[in-house]
Amino acid sequence: EHNCSYFKHFTPGQSSEIFEVTTQKEYSISAAAIAIFSVGFAIIGTICVLLSFRKKRDYLLKPASMFYTFAGLCIIISVEVMRQSVKRMIDSEETVWIEYSYSWSFACACASFALLFVCGIALLLIALPRFPQNPWETCMDAEPEH
Repeated sequence: EHNCSYFKHFTPGQSSEIFEVTTQKEYSISAAAIAIFSVGFAIIGTICVLLSFRKKRDYLLKPASMFYTFAGLCIIISVEVMRQSVKRMIDSEETVWIEYSYSWSFACACASFALLFVCGIALLLIALPRFPQNPWETCMDAEPEH
């Protein structure tokens, strides 16, 4: 059985010994499955937003905001699962790591979590009905916005 998720590293100096260390397969599969759920939530949210703008159906903005928020949460869970997998690999007794750093893809995943989560919450706040202006006015008495 071939596992494609491995890290190659070498020891600095004259004798560059190259060896491979693999992450646990279960963690990689779990992180990939959660990331696919995130993509699905983002696609469904985009479809809801497009349908709400095209047909003037504002009630679709609330589910779209929730789908975007769920997509952001799935991304951060997927990133954390992969981070734990790499941490377990680094803490193993087979290798001695002097230092390590996260790649640009880790920063992109964290930025996409922040963007999806904040935009999902903002879209939910935009989609909420207008609050009453006067204390004696209820939400049902308020005039529609269109």
